[in-house]
Amino acid sequence: MKSIATLLITFVCSISFGQTFTGKIIDKQNQPISFANIVAKDKADNSLITGVISSENGDFSIKTKKENVYLEISFVGFVTKKIDPIQLIIGTIVLEEDGQELQEVVINARKKLIEQKVDRLVFNLENTVAGKGGTAIEALKATPSVNVDTDNIAIVGKGSVRVMVNDRIVQLSGSELNAYLNTIASDDIKNIEVITTPPSKYDAEGNSGLINIVLKKSKENSWNNQLRTSYTQATYPLFNFGNTFNYSKSKISVIASLNKTKGHTAQFNEFNINYPSASTVTNLDMKNKENITSGRLGVDYNLTNKATVGISYAGSFENKGIIDDGITFTNDNNGTFTVNKGYAETTNKNHSINAHYIQKLDTLGRKLSIDIDYFNFNNYFNRSFSSEQFITNQNYFEAKNSTHQNLKNYSGRLDIEHPSKWANFSYGVKTTITKTDSDVAFYNTSTGTPIFDPTQSNEFTYSENINAVYADMSKPLGEKWQTKIGLRFENTQTKGVSKTNSQTNINSYNKFFPSIFLGYTPSKKNMFNLSYSRRIQRPSFEVLNPFRFYINPISYQEGNPFLKPQISDNLELKHIYKGKLITKVFASYVDNGYFNIIKAEDDAQQRIVITFDNFYTAYNYGLTETFLYNPTTWWNTTTQATLSKMDTRYKSGFNLNAELLSKWNFQLYNRNTFHLNEEKTIQAETTLIYASPQKLMYFSISEMVSLDLGLKFSLLDKKLNCTVAVNDILKRKATEVNTKTNGINQNYYNYFDTRSVKISLNYSFGNKKIKVNQRNSGNEEEQIRAKK
Repeated sequence: MKSIATLLITFVCSISFGQTFTGKIIDKQNQPISFANIVAKDKADNSLITGVISSENGDFSIKTKKENVYLEISFVGFVTKKIDPIQLIIGTIVLEEDGQELQEVVINARKKLIEQKVDRLVFNLENTVAGKGGTAIEALKATPSVNVDTDNIAIVGKGSVRVMVNDRIVQLSGSELNAYLNTIASDDIKNIEVITTPPSKYDAEGNSGLINIVLKKSKENSWNNQLRTSYTQATYPLFNFGNTFNYSKSKISVIASLNKTKGHTAQFNEFNINYPSASTVTNLDMKNKENITSGRLGVDYNLTNKATVGISYAGSFENKGIIDDGITFTNDNNGTFTVNKGYAETTNKNHSINAHYIQKLDTLGRKLSIDIDYFNFNNYFNRSFSSEQFITNQNYFEAKNSTHQNLKNYSGRLDIEHPSKWANFSYGVKTTITKTDSDVAFYNTSTGTPIFDPTQSNEFTYSENINAVYADMSKPLGEKWQTKIGLRFENTQTKGVSKTNSQTNINSYNKFFPSIFLGYTPSKKNMFNLSYSRRIQRPSFEVLNPFRFYINPISYQEGNPFLKPQISDNLELKHIYKGKLITKVFASYVDNGYFNIIKAEDDAQQRIVITFDNFYTAYNYGLTETFLYNPTTWWNTTTQATLSKMDTRYKSGFNLNAELLSKWNFQLYNRNTFHLNEEKTIQAETTLIYASPQKLMYFSISEMVSLDLGLKFSLLDKKLNCTVAVNDILKRKATEVNTKTNGINQNYYNYFDTRSVKISLNYSFGNKKIKVNQRNSGNEEEQIRAKK
């Protein structure tokens, strides 16, 4: 650990000392000029030494080792200015406008790692260590304000969210969603948007907001290809290989991606149950086989200057397995112990197709968008397990259970953007149909001959139809005020049928989901924003499935096909100061909340049963401070601290025989990026995440500390990038959960083998020449066009 820290300090301190010139660039109207080029050149031969771009406020700081230099300041539409600096603090530099006609120019400007917009936080993933050689799940883990905990994706201080890819909802959640996101390479992601209070245009699904993963697009009139590979070593090795091809020419653009993941991961668990009759300790180690092949293909064609049509396909094939070995010691003074062994094999097939049409209706900004989507998730899961007890009541049990789940989703959406002189309007309709079939079978194989057990088997079908209509309006109220209001109406009809139990559950409900945004900008330094929205969270298809996953012959987890959705009302007040300090106060109320219920039983048999139910209401409230700071030109840092609390209450007539707990908890996120040379081809990153001990619902959760380090090397004119990352260095990302139900104390320890070393390589090549005059001032694909 000390050697790693010493290496990082040596890198930072090895930067040579030179002279640093600072100043500010403005125009004749005293307005700052953002993203202007400042280059230092040698007076002897006019050769380029180094260069930077000005900040959003026009400030710049440029460091050079040589002394006999001059500065050249330029920006599109302005006359280039040369300065022979005689002191380090240059002061204000005024650029004059160029009277000549400009040709089309493309400027590549480096965007901040984090941008805060009115209704969302944007994490620019490109050129970060997290954006190389990983998956979308790993990228989300590095995103500020986002927590990824096993199968749950949540916003800090809030609950689970819905995930979109390119502004389109992914119709999955839980482990199904994680499996899909693991098929998206982080190299293909442009940025991640965290939308805590979504406007009415978006589906009302997701109690606490939305996360939008924006994928990269092809550059105009060019083609490029990227080869990538990564190797991760934890307890077991994991390999990843991938290729992405982009092509854009005239009216057509194509993107194709292929990815392969192969290897193993591990999970270590320990359960301590203090039954009144006798306590037990279970150690369960799991080895997970990962074998995933995924691909993506998208084609867009410009029919005219105002009309675009496109189609995209994403698919994956997964062949995964779990080998688990466990032993349970029973404190009965006899030394009784039970050996548990299991093997599970999972096959997943995903197919997603989107067809879209975009029509510009006029030159004023009116636009029509039509989307048609199809998604299919096909899962086969087979698990065999055995349990043998020794010393007391010796017995042997062996069984096999399996399930087949086939999910199909169809949706159609029409959106219209309608700006006018008085206000900007948007409105649209959407319909979604989902059908899922699940077949669960249980066989007792203790005798060597499989015996079907109908009491633990089930055939379950579930259908869901959601019809929605929405409208919203945004309008400035003077120069300093901005408002946006919207209303969404959704009609939902569901039907769940357990064929084995001859049980049918039909549900139909109508809900209104309003959203309100109010912005106030009294000055350039200050911006205030107040937002409110109502959201709904429907149970995932996984927790609706009554499939039983057996830990041992009598303990299991099963879904609940009769779960109902939960509703949340969310309120936020945000203040942004100089674009660097973001203060957010938030509060929400959750009605008809559902979560997993752990039932510990000490009757004829000692067992744990985990299921789900709508049993609580909750108030969530807290404060988040985000500080974006660049101490030097080579050091960027982002710090976020959250103080929050969740107060839960049982619904009327519901009691788990467990005390509901509540306590203020603190979370800290800190990320640092260091450019270790003037060419910025060597970059280091550190990420620290801390979560204090928490008390939520009827659980007490231990503190968590995560420290990650990364180094990125850019070679061959930045075409070849090598990344080395060490994750969870302290090995303190494990969680320990304590709870007490039915008077029985329980302790659960889970460690997902997160300490690892990952080495990633990616190489990009192609014809990137654009048929316009181009000036590069950064490495981002963002393009800012300036015309006069």
